[in-house]
Amino acid sequence: MDTSKWALGGVLWQLGPDRELHPCGYISHAFDSTERNYEIYDRELFTIIRALETWRHYLMEGPYPVTVLCDHKNLTYFWTAQKLNRRQAQWSLILSLFDLKLVHVPGREMVQSDALSRREDHISNEDNDNEDIVLLPEWLFINAIDVELRDKLTERLGTDDFHKATLEALTTTGLPPIKSVLSDWEINDSLICYKGRTYVPDDVILRREIVRTIHKGQPFRHPGQFGTVDLVQRDYWWPEMAKFIKSFVDGCAICQQMKINTHPTKVRLQPIEGTPNATLFQIITMDLVTDLSISDDFNTIMVMVDHSSSKGAIFIPCTKKLDATQAAELLLCNVYKRYGLLDKIISDRDPRFAAMVFQETTRLLGVKHAMSTAYHPQSDGESERVNQKMEIYLRMFCSKEQTEWSSYLHMVEFAHNNRTHLVTRNSPFFMIMGYHPRPLPTAFEKTSIPSVEEQLNKLRRLRGEVVAMMDIARRKIIEQGKRELERFKEEQKVWLEGKNLDFGYPNRKLSPKREGPFIIKQVMGPVTYKLKLPKQWRIHPVFHAGLLRPYKETEAHGRNFIEPPPDIVEGHEEFKVEAIIGHKPLRKPRRFLMSWKGFNSSHNEWKTKEELEHLMDMYLDYIVKNRL
Repeated sequence: MDTSKWALGGVLWQLGPDRELHPCGYISHAFDSTERNYEIYDRELFTIIRALETWRHYLMEGPYPVTVLCDHKNLTYFWTAQKLNRRQAQWSLILSLFDLKLVHVPGREMVQSDALSRREDHISNEDNDNEDIVLLPEWLFINAIDVELRDKLTERLGTDDFHKATLEALTTTGLPPIKSVLSDWEINDSLICYKGRTYVPDDVILRREIVRTIHKGQPFRHPGQFGTVDLVQRDYWWPEMAKFIKSFVDGCAICQQMKINTHPTKVRLQPIEGTPNATLFQIITMDLVTDLSISDDFNTIMVMVDHSSSKGAIFIPCTKKLDATQAAELLLCNVYKRYGLLDKIISDRDPRFAAMVFQETTRLLGVKHAMSTAYHPQSDGESERVNQKMEIYLRMFCSKEQTEWSSYLHMVEFAHNNRTHLVTRNSPFFMIMGYHPRPLPTAFEKTSIPSVEEQLNKLRRLRGEVVAMMDIARRKIIEQGKRELERFKEEQKVWLEGKNLDFGYPNRKLSPKREGPFIIKQVMGPVTYKLKLPKQWRIHPVFHAGLLRPYKETEAHGRNFIEPPPDIVEGHEEFKVEAIIGHKPLRKPRRFLMSWKGFNSSHNEWKTKEELEHLMDMYLDYIVKNRL
């Protein structure tokens, strides 16, 4: 079956002995002036009714069900419709006489009926009946009267005890003090009003519908707790309505996902413990400072910091194209040759450090490698702090000659290692060598040089004190962080901050602030959690609690995502695509991010152009709007 603006068309098929479908009947009908004014839904349904009435002697009371193929998918939900207009109710009686099965088929596959519904002789030469009628979009009707909502209010008021008691007090002659107390109440056309606002009876579903209409309406668009309370209170009233509305807004998934988080998750800092009797550069932190101006073919700096002994730093110029093998070589050439084999490396999840080559190299050398959680550089806070200081030095040295930074890097390393560290109370140079190297000529010479034995004893004592000082600093941070903390549990749903995630949205400023919600699969530690991520996400699934936010679903709001059941088409499940929301321009072939109707963003999927053939209109619309 197929319908155009002017006519309908249909083909009757029958299964032959060869198990193939053969046409055995055709219909084509031009719409009259009344039928042309039908909504598209009714025109498609009218086509089915016309075909059933034409071929009823073939189709009624047959041994097999009648399969109706149409390109209007909404008709497949006709049997589940809750409210029908009079025309649809009359047609439903006709449909009930047949054993029918409605199946959606893309319009491009219905060639015969499509041709019959577009016959040129059926196109009317008369003026369009709707020429002078302007159809406004639904969102422009801001103050339209909702008759259905008014009927619901009237119906619920009949069973509401509070309404009955108030109504009796208003209509019964009573003492003047009682009338004075009830002066704010009045009856207005079967509705009871309080201070000019409609009273909403004690019905959670009705109150939820009223708040949802205002909170999610086009003119208002999620105005927050205070804004929603203010808008609802202008026209409605019920006891403790502010509490109900705030609970509703708390449970709104769109507000949770799209708005800026002004109350970030409270997480206690977890400083890394010091290692007693650690030797120089036995435990180091590593990081890369990238995207610098090209200087002597270098545009990146590898930073290595002695974590548990001297706090000394090594700055190595390199390139951004540095791979895992070259990173391992730099480690051996700059640390191993000076201080021997180290025990542990602390780093972020840079691809060079997370690569199998680097991991295998450290494993063969017996070196432990501890990487931070995804998108949480604070885990390697020491390197990050050294990076900040190094960048400050470089700005001072070469802010006007930024392509010369590599020639100043050795001076920056000297300046850093010659400064007194706040934790050790000594400079890294002094912790390594037992004295401060002379940076510039002095006006006098030192007269006394300490003995070697005295120097070694002093170094031994200082290095022993470092662990105690680090422990004091660690305890101070922990004490500062003692407050009410948020802890998540397994199977709990959480939002994941999206500031570090690239989903190909055309504009990051207009993109969701968070993705999800996702289920916590495992609690890895006090502040680290493993999430159940989509298979297409190729990122580490363990995240710091600071990147998570609890997902809320309140009783006042109800469920946020009502996942619709799939349609069964030729034995396969099909879900409705809501929109194409992003793309990855640098990937070949280009991939597009799709969202599914009724599902949260954790179900979004990447598809290629070939996989979007059945959504060509949506695909072309996205291509045009984003100028691809």
